[in-house]
Amino acid sequence: MMEEERLRDRFRGAMLGVAVGDALGAPFEGMGMVNHAGLERLEAEPGPLRYTDDTHMTLGMAESLLERRGFDGEHMAMTFARNYRQEPWRGYGAGPPQVFRLLAQGITWDQAGSTLFGGTGSFGNGAAMRVTPAALVYYRHPQSVVSVAAQSALITHSHELGIEGAILQACAIAYLVQWDPGTPFNPAALLRLLEGVAPSPEFRRKLKRMVTLLPRAPLGEVTKEMGNGIAAHEAVPAALYAFLRNPNSFSKAVLYAISLGGDTDTIASMAGALSGAYLGESAIPLLWREEVESASRLRELADQLLELALEIDSQEEEHNL
Repeated sequence: MMEEERLRDRFRGAMLGVAVGDALGAPFEGMGMVNHAGLERLEAEPGPLRYTDDTHMTLGMAESLLERRGFDGEHMAMTFARNYRQEPWRGYGAGPPQVFRLLAQGITWDQAGSTLFGGTGSFGNGAAMRVTPAALVYYRHPQSVVSVAAQSALITHSHELGIEGAILQACAIAYLVQWDPGTPFNPAALLRLLEGVAPSPEFRRKLKRMVTLLPRAPLGEVTKEMGNGIAAHEAVPAALYAFLRNPNSFSKAVLYAISLGGDTDTIASMAGALSGAYLGESAIPLLWREEVESASRLRELADQLLELALEIDSQEEEHNL
């Protein structure tokens, strides 16, 4: 029971972390590096914590996994499209609505995304930003984490970098949510794990570079080396670095992610998911976790995702008997 309660705290932390980071970072999106005064204001008086498409699609992924008791590509794609039609004002980029129109025309869920950008597919960070629910459900099954992250990415992001970004974020969350609290955190261990699932030179170079940037490289050097844009191979390393630099503080990890500037909502959202998965809901400042939009819904979904994860574990154990 103690282990299950610890997992519940971490599942809730990851889901709330997505929304808190998203909402805090949204007002600064597209800006340069954010100054200290702006970050101080977020701690004392953050204002309405309204999430964007990052959390909206995360909710859609959770809803589909729960309704289908696992991954169903067509159902997930249609869930994304339905949610978009209900709340198109969440800040969606141009790509997902194009995919949703193609789905309505009969293009299959795993082909619509490949038509974007002249057939090369998107290498944006959209698949990585929403992947938290899949990482949680399959956290004890690494091959399934990789497989579901890749397949879910295909709905909107078929470029190998967009897919790989989703895999890296999912594997990191799955790793962190089961970290033994009695063992000191080791950033190098996580980076070694991620290097094993990151075949592209872009990601591998940045994962190796993180080792030398930790623990206290200047902000300008970090943004130069990691990036802070909408591309998966910029946003995912930036979020990971923000967490690794501040592994023991949710607020510091998220605020540091925002300080990098650029695609602040998504980078902070992914950093929040990582930090929440490791530290749990209890580490998120009370003001943030209570004021963020749909907090109760996020907790409810997190609890249901834990139930599904335990159900999948039980089925795997029975299968292996």
